[in-house]
Amino acid sequence: MAAPATTTIKNLTGQWQMDTTLSDPTDSILSLVRTKENIRHMRAALHTNGKNGPKKILTNTAQQGMSWFLRKALPYATVTLHVKEYAEEANPLVYHIDVDQVITGGINGTQERRQLDWEQRDHTDNIFGTLHGRSRFIRGVKGADGKVRPAVEIQTKVGDAAADEKAGKFLRGEILADGSASEGYLVEDEGDEFGEGEGLYVQSWVVNEESGWTAEQIWGFELINGSLRHHSRRVAVTKGNGHVELARLVYVWQKPTASE
Repeated sequence: MAAPATTTIKNLTGQWQMDTTLSDPTDSILSLVRTKENIRHMRAALHTNGKNGPKKILTNTAQQGMSWFLRKALPYATVTLHVKEYAEEANPLVYHIDVDQVITGGINGTQERRQLDWEQRDHTDNIFGTLHGRSRFIRGVKGADGKVRPAVEIQTKVGDAAADEKAGKFLRGEILADGSASEGYLVEDEGDEFGEGEGLYVQSWVVNEESGWTAEQIWGFELINGSLRHHSRRVAVTKGNGHVELARLVYVWQKPTASE
């Protein structure tokens, strides 16, 4: 289902389901961020049959503290995001995005609590250790080709000029993960209170110093397959080996939350 016009990057409140048929595969990303043995065990378990089928596998991995990246790697699982977005009463320019993630079968995923002020905050994950993260709104700017792209200061540093350039183009919406041209994000009429520019997007940046990987995301809306408007998150993950993996995750609107 296409996202209704009332849902914008300033109002993501509602329920969203990741569409694995429209999203890029996430296994390559998972290969960069794995840090614990239970990831290897989970991958092996996915090939088992009989009494250790998908339901049992999902239960076991959830009990081990399965994280965001792991859940996206399960091709048969349905991942639903319960999102609440709101501005602070004391400072209306500071937004919060609270996300509770649920997998099919009623298994609870981890929680995401973002405060869009670009201040670093720490979060400890049972699998990936201590993460340092920050998020903010960014505006768009018109490029030489006349198209408006997010005016993002790319944080991802691969250490290879070609890879750095590709990651930047992907996050700005110039190309897809395979390097082919992309129409990129929609430019929607909001965000004037956040300064000069056009449109509005979210930038998220996470660092795991212990394991040596980073993850950068740009959120917006795109016309997927040239027709339906969907919420998208473009993700670039790199580890200290001069390698980067890219994926566009596409979320389909489900319904408003019960409180709306």
